[in-house]
Amino acid sequence: MARTLEEARPEAGDTGLEARAGTDESALADWLRDMTYLADTLALSGEPDEPGAELPLEALPLPRPGRTAVFRLLVKHAFKDEHAYFFGGAGPAMREVVKEQLDGLDGGPLVVVGHSLGTIIAYEVLMEQAREVELLVTVGSPLAIAEVQDHLARPPAVPAGVASWRNASDLRDLVALDHTLRPEYAPAERVTDLLVTNDSSNHHGISEYLAQHEVRAPVQRIFDGAG
Repeated sequence: MARTLEEARPEAGDTGLEARAGTDESALADWLRDMTYLADTLALSGEPDEPGAELPLEALPLPRPGRTAVFRLLVKHAFKDEHAYFFGGAGPAMREVVKEQLDGLDGGPLVVVGHSLGTIIAYEVLMEQAREVELLVTVGSPLAIAEVQDHLARPPAVPAGVASWRNASDLRDLVALDHTLRPEYAPAERVTDLLVTNDSSNHHGISEYLAQHEVRAPVQRIFDGAG
Protein backbone atom coordinates (compact mmCIF):
# COMPACT_ATOMS: atom_id res chain seq x y z
CA MET A 1 0.00 0.00 0.00
CA ALA A 2 1.34 3.44 -0.89
CA ARG A 3 2.24 5.71 2.00
CA THR A 4 1.53 9.44 2.21
CA LEU A 5 4.34 11.94 2.71
CA GLU A 6 3.50 12.17 6.43
CA GLU A 7 3.63 8.38 6.77
CA ALA A 8 6.84 7.95 4.80
CA ARG A 9 9.25 7.81 7.74
CA PRO A 10 12.32 5.50 7.85
CA GLU A 11 11.40 2.12 9.35
CA ALA A 12 13.68 -0.24 11.26
CA GLY A 13 14.86 -1.88 8.05
CA ASP A 14 15.34 1.29 6.01
CA THR A 15 18.94 2.09 5.16
CA GLY A 16 20.94 4.18 2.76
CA LEU A 17 18.97 6.32 0.33
CA GLU A 18 15.58 5.40 1.83
CA ALA A 19 16.55 6.60 5.31
CA ARG A 20 18.23 9.69 3.88
CA ALA A 21 15.10 10.51 1.89
CA GLY A 22 13.01 10.43 5.06
CA THR A 23 15.47 12.74 6.80
CA ASP A 24 15.52 15.13 3.86
CA GLU A 25 11.71 15.23 3.77
CA SER A 26 11.56 16.06 7.47
CA ALA A 27 14.16 18.81 7.09
CA LEU A 28 12.32 20.21 4.09
CA ALA A 29 9.02 20.23 5.99
CA ASP A 30 10.68 22.12 8.87
CA TRP A 31 12.23 24.63 6.46
CA LEU A 32 8.93 25.21 4.66
CA ARG A 33 7.18 25.77 8.01
CA ASP A 34 9.80 28.32 9.05
CA MET A 35 9.56 30.17 5.74
CA THR A 36 5.75 30.21 5.99
CA TYR A 37 5.89 31.78 9.46
CA LEU A 38 8.47 34.31 8.28
CA ALA A 39 6.25 35.22 5.33
CA ASP A 40 3.34 35.69 7.74
CA THR A 41 5.48 38.05 9.82
CA LEU A 42 6.47 40.11 6.80
CA ALA A 43 2.88 40.23 5.57
CA LEU A 44 1.63 41.49 8.94
CA SER A 45 4.37 44.07 9.22
CA GLY A 46 4.69 45.40 5.69
CA GLU A 47 7.96 45.86 3.86
CA PRO A 48 11.09 46.75 5.85
CA ASP A 49 11.48 50.54 5.88
CA GLU A 50 15.19 50.42 5.17
CA PRO A 51 16.17 49.83 1.51
CA GLY A 52 18.17 46.68 1.06
CA ALA A 53 17.34 45.33 4.51
CA GLU A 54 17.88 41.60 4.77
CA LEU A 55 16.91 39.04 7.37
CA PRO A 56 20.00 37.88 9.29
CA LEU A 57 20.80 34.22 9.85
CA GLU A 58 19.65 32.69 13.11
CA ALA A 59 22.13 30.08 14.29
CA LEU A 60 25.86 29.63 14.12
CA PRO A 61 26.63 26.72 11.74
CA LEU A 62 28.23 24.66 14.52
CA PRO A 63 27.27 21.63 16.63
CA ARG A 64 25.71 22.52 19.99
CA PRO A 65 28.98 22.33 22.03
CA GLY A 66 30.65 24.69 19.57
CA ARG A 67 27.66 27.05 19.58
CA THR A 68 27.71 27.08 23.38
CA ALA A 69 31.40 27.96 23.53
CA VAL A 70 31.05 30.79 21.01
CA PHE A 71 27.81 32.05 22.60
CA ARG A 72 29.44 32.08 26.06
CA LEU A 73 32.40 34.07 24.72
CA LEU A 74 30.12 36.51 22.86
CA VAL A 75 27.84 37.31 25.78
CA LYS A 76 30.79 37.56 28.20
CA HIS A 77 32.26 40.44 26.20
CA ALA A 78 29.19 42.04 24.61
CA PHE A 79 26.15 41.24 26.78
CA LYS A 80 27.25 41.17 30.41
CA ASP A 81 23.72 40.88 31.85
CA GLU A 82 23.02 37.82 29.69
CA HIS A 83 26.36 36.30 30.75
CA ALA A 84 25.48 36.84 34.40
CA TYR A 85 22.06 35.25 33.85
CA PHE A 86 23.15 32.14 31.96
CA PHE A 87 26.70 31.57 33.20
CA GLY A 88 27.32 33.76 36.26
CA GLY A 89 24.79 32.25 38.66
CA ALA A 90 22.53 35.32 38.73
CA GLY A 91 19.56 33.65 37.01
CA PRO A 92 17.68 32.50 40.14
CA ALA A 93 17.88 35.95 41.78
CA MET A 94 16.71 37.67 38.59
CA ARG A 95 13.75 35.31 38.26
CA GLU A 96 12.87 35.82 41.92
CA VAL A 97 12.37 39.55 41.32
CA VAL A 98 9.79 38.80 38.61
CA LYS A 99 8.09 36.14 40.74
CA GLU A 100 7.68 38.59 43.61
CA GLN A 101 6.12 41.16 41.29
CA LEU A 102 3.67 38.62 39.89
CA ASP A 103 2.79 37.31 43.35
CA GLY A 104 1.89 40.85 44.42
CA LEU A 105 -0.73 41.25 41.69
CA ASP A 106 -4.39 40.59 42.44
CA GLY A 107 -7.46 40.61 40.19
CA GLY A 108 -8.08 41.89 36.67
CA PRO A 109 -6.45 40.83 33.41
CA LEU A 110 -2.69 40.26 33.54
CA VAL A 111 -0.39 41.57 30.80
CA VAL A 112 3.34 40.84 31.00
CA VAL A 113 5.73 43.01 28.97
CA GLY A 114 9.39 42.07 28.58
CA HIS A 115 12.34 43.65 26.77
CA SER A 116 15.70 42.12 25.82
CA LEU A 117 17.00 39.87 28.65
CA GLY A 118 13.75 40.64 30.49
CA THR A 119 11.89 38.57 27.89
CA ILE A 120 13.97 35.52 28.82
CA ILE A 121 13.45 36.05 32.54
CA ALA A 122 9.70 36.61 32.20
CA TYR A 123 9.37 33.63 29.87
CA GLU A 124 11.18 31.24 32.20
CA VAL A 125 9.16 32.42 35.21
CA LEU A 126 5.89 31.89 33.34
CA MET A 127 7.06 28.42 32.27
CA GLU A 128 7.65 27.60 35.95
CA GLN A 129 4.47 29.09 37.38
CA ALA A 130 1.89 28.50 34.61
CA ARG A 131 0.34 31.82 35.71
CA GLU A 132 -2.78 32.89 33.79
CA VAL A 133 -1.65 35.72 31.47
CA GLU A 134 -4.01 37.28 28.97
CA LEU A 135 -1.20 38.80 26.89
CA LEU A 136 2.57 38.35 26.86
CA VAL A 137 4.42 41.09 24.95
CA THR A 138 8.10 40.66 24.09
CA VAL A 139 10.15 43.34 22.32
CA GLY A 140 13.77 43.12 21.19
CA SER A 141 13.80 39.52 22.36
CA PRO A 142 16.57 36.98 21.77
CA LEU A 143 14.24 34.05 22.53
CA ALA A 144 14.14 32.93 18.88
CA ILE A 145 17.92 32.45 18.70
CA ALA A 146 18.99 28.80 18.81
CA GLU A 147 21.95 29.55 21.09
CA VAL A 148 19.59 31.10 23.65
CA GLN A 149 17.14 28.21 23.36
CA ASP A 150 20.04 25.83 24.09
CA HIS A 151 20.22 27.33 27.59
CA LEU A 152 16.54 27.56 28.53
CA ALA A 153 15.53 25.42 31.50
CA ARG A 154 12.71 23.82 29.46
CA PRO A 155 12.23 23.18 25.73
CA PRO A 156 10.72 26.15 23.86
CA ALA A 157 6.91 26.37 24.05
CA VAL A 158 4.22 28.92 24.80
CA PRO A 159 3.82 28.96 28.61
CA ALA A 160 0.68 27.03 29.51
CA GLY A 161 -1.13 30.00 31.06
CA VAL A 162 -0.40 32.49 28.26
CA ALA A 163 -3.46 33.05 26.09
CA SER A 164 -1.73 35.25 23.50
CA TRP A 165 1.90 36.16 22.80
CA ARG A 166 2.89 39.18 20.70
CA ASN A 167 6.57 39.45 19.73
CA ALA A 168 7.93 42.61 18.07
CA SER A 169 11.40 43.33 16.72
CA ASP A 170 13.28 45.64 14.37
CA LEU A 171 15.28 44.04 11.56
CA ARG A 172 18.30 46.10 12.64
CA ASP A 173 18.15 45.06 16.31
CA LEU A 174 21.29 42.99 16.94
CA VAL A 175 19.86 41.45 20.12
CA ALA A 176 16.83 40.04 18.28
CA LEU A 177 18.87 38.26 15.63
CA ASP A 178 15.96 35.98 14.74
CA HIS A 179 12.56 37.60 14.39
CA THR A 180 10.12 34.67 14.47
CA LEU A 181 9.15 32.76 17.60
CA ARG A 182 6.31 30.82 15.98
CA PRO A 183 8.41 28.05 14.40
CA GLU A 184 9.76 26.90 17.78
CA TYR A 185 7.17 27.98 20.34
CA ALA A 186 4.04 25.88 20.03
CA PRO A 187 1.10 26.18 19.80
CA ALA A 188 1.87 28.55 16.92
CA GLU A 189 -1.64 30.00 16.80
CA ARG A 190 -1.03 31.79 20.12
CA VAL A 191 2.06 33.62 18.80
CA THR A 192 2.14 36.72 16.57
CA ASP A 193 5.52 37.93 15.28
CA LEU A 194 5.75 41.51 14.04
CA LEU A 195 8.46 43.66 12.48
CA VAL A 196 8.36 47.25 13.71
CA THR A 197 10.55 50.33 13.38
CA ASN A 198 12.83 51.15 16.30
CA ASP A 199 14.81 54.26 15.48
CA SER A 200 16.83 54.41 18.69
CA SER A 201 20.59 54.66 18.23
CA ASN A 202 21.05 50.88 18.43
CA HIS A 203 17.52 49.96 17.22
CA HIS A 204 16.98 48.16 20.55
CA GLY A 205 15.71 50.88 22.89
CA ILE A 206 12.65 49.94 24.93
CA SER A 207 10.96 53.36 24.70
CA GLU A 208 10.95 53.22 20.91
CA TYR A 209 9.52 49.71 20.95
CA LEU A 210 6.75 50.59 23.39
CA ALA A 211 5.84 53.64 21.30
CA GLN A 212 4.86 51.44 18.34
CA HIS A 213 1.12 51.15 17.67
CA GLU A 214 1.45 47.40 17.02
CA VAL A 215 2.86 46.97 20.54
CA ARG A 216 0.57 49.37 22.43
CA ALA A 217 -2.79 48.68 20.79
CA PRO A 218 -3.37 45.09 22.03
CA VAL A 219 -2.48 46.12 25.60
CA GLN A 220 -4.80 49.12 25.40
CA ARG A 221 -7.68 46.98 24.12
CA ILE A 222 -7.39 44.60 27.06
CA PHE A 223 -7.51 47.33 29.69
CA ASP A 224 -10.22 49.29 27.87
CA GLY A 225 -12.31 46.11 27.94
CA ALA A 226 -11.58 45.53 31.61
CA GLY A 227 -12.79 49.02 32.47
